[in-house]
Amino acid sequence: MYSPFINKKGNPVTITQLKYSHLEQLKECDEGHHLEYKKILEDGGRAQLAKEIASFANCEGGWLIVGIDDKTKEIIPVDKCDYSQKVGKIACRISPMPEFETRFLSLPSDKTKGVLVIYVYEGRNAPYICNGSIYVRSGSSKESVKTADRGNIEYLYERSRSYTEEVEKFCKRDYYFSYNKVLQRGAVSPIASIYLKNISMKKNKYLNVYKNRDKIIDFITTTFQVFDHVSYSMESIIFMHKAVLPGSKGGTFIFELFYDWSCKILVPIGCTSTNQVEKFKEQFCQFGISEKAVENFNIADGTSVCNALFGGLHLFADLAKAYKLKEKDYAFCTEFENSGELVLAFWGDAFQNYINKYGVPYAHKEVNRCDIQYFRNGSNVMFSDLAASFLLDYIGAAFGYRSDSFGTIINESNYTVAME
Repeated sequence: MYSPFINKKGNPVTITQLKYSHLEQLKECDEGHHLEYKKILEDGGRAQLAKEIASFANCEGGWLIVGIDDKTKEIIPVDKCDYSQKVGKIACRISPMPEFETRFLSLPSDKTKGVLVIYVYEGRNAPYICNGSIYVRSGSSKESVKTADRGNIEYLYERSRSYTEEVEKFCKRDYYFSYNKVLQRGAVSPIASIYLKNISMKKNKYLNVYKNRDKIIDFITTTFQVFDHVSYSMESIIFMHKAVLPGSKGGTFIFELFYDWSCKILVPIGCTSTNQVEKFKEQFCQFGISEKAVENFNIADGTSVCNALFGGLHLFADLAKAYKLKEKDYAFCTEFENSGELVLAFWGDAFQNYINKYGVPYAHKEVNRCDIQYFRNGSNVMFSDLAASFLLDYIGAAFGYRSDSFGTIINESNYTVAME
């Protein structure tokens, strides 16, 4: 990421680190491919500014400095206001909305005036179209891409595809559960996976420092005390419900936090013991289902599975709140593998009433996977609300339940288990 500002050690300064004193360095910086000056952010120039933001997003990103004369480099202070919202309204002319940050640097002598700095990130979803045209940087100015210029347009689409492929590659389980190849027969077990991929172009390097990783480990193991074991991979910290040694034939609840703040939540789907399976089968027989039919059921404990997934999402919401992670920076996907004909069983009258009314629900597909959702493209999704929405909309549907009944079944099952 290019920056016209450097600190005392000669390292680039990001917009979040920027101070008013850094503006002095702009006297040596002419407008160019990554830098543009503006005297004012006038109403009549909004369409023009939108084109400039789009041109930066379609290229490698860049800086817009408002309150500096482009010829003399002198500071011409602008009035302070809510520029984040103001620039956001301007950027609404662009489709899709590019990622940017604003920073107002107040004058040391007058906090009501200063310089507005806008940093536009290189766009992941190019081409960015403004008023029906595609703009790119050409030297120190923007330039409309002509329809006939297929090379530029194809490059932008190819760049967008590469970002999409990066997200799709992340949203696949790569954690190895040892029981997936019991006795080399290739046997597989059901697994639920939740993927939260950080798609922001911001380079948050907090977790690159070991002492910060230790803080995160302490936060997670304190917040969610089910984790007994912590391990590392080359790109993540792996939190486990229990330690699984090489060669063991068992699974564990996994919460994997990557150094770019992406996350994977993995939950083996099943029952804790043969005794628990038998109890569920007895329950089905009490519901009036024949013993012969029940004997062939492949059953999983829905209460513990849902609570693990629910807890993992709540943990990530707590993490996001503590470390100021933003929903708009994330893509979401979930997948249930090896789940064909699996019955997700619960306790309580609501579960029995559901079976009496609709029959035994079960997964009709071997793999249930939702489309990748980009939160910045949808409504105001909150991490704190994602758990409830996820349980109702995805888990229930994957295992044959109506979403309008599933929440009641889970709540009553939890209450029944607690009473026992």
